[in-house]
Amino acid sequence: MPKEDTIFDGTKIKYSGNFDYKEIYKKLYTWITQQGYSKPYESKYWEKVKPDGKLAEFVWETKKEKEDYFQFKIDIQFTFDGLKEGEGEYKGKKIKLDNGRAEIKFSATLIRNFNNSWKNENGLMFKIYEKYIIPDKIEEAKIDLYQDTNKLIEETKNYFNLFKF
Repeated sequence: MPKEDTIFDGTKIKYSGNFDYKEIYKKLYTWITQQGYSKPYESKYWEKVKPDGKLAEFVWETKKEKEDYFQFKIDIQFTFDGLKEGEGEYKGKKIKLDNGRAEIKFSATLIRNFNNSWKNENGLMFKIYEKYIIPDKIEEAKIDLYQDTNKLIEETKNYFNLFKF
């Protein structure tokens, strides 16, 4: 059975104001696939129209393999609340935007032995392998996943910070 190490656990970005939630979707999707991760699997999607605006929530899961032993898994939960159509001006042109609140949560997990190459993970040989043979590789994989997830979070923050109208 694979071993899992949590690298990020529900790190949130919150924003309130004008934005284009479909553009965030496209931007993050593009970034994820360009970094070699799988196309995001949408495990949840729902919308509800409320008096104060639309509520939308969806959850993505994406994975990337590193060597034959490690797998990086990033989960992203998008929640958009109070979405109403609005307008903004960008480079002298009026454009349609959404106005509301956004909350995006990021979780990242390093999965070791993801393909079950070691059948007996409680055995002595597996413990020696992880403790004495590949501890540097495990640490390197944790750092790589941390950096990837941090870059994804920064990409999201940059969208909100630079996309002011």
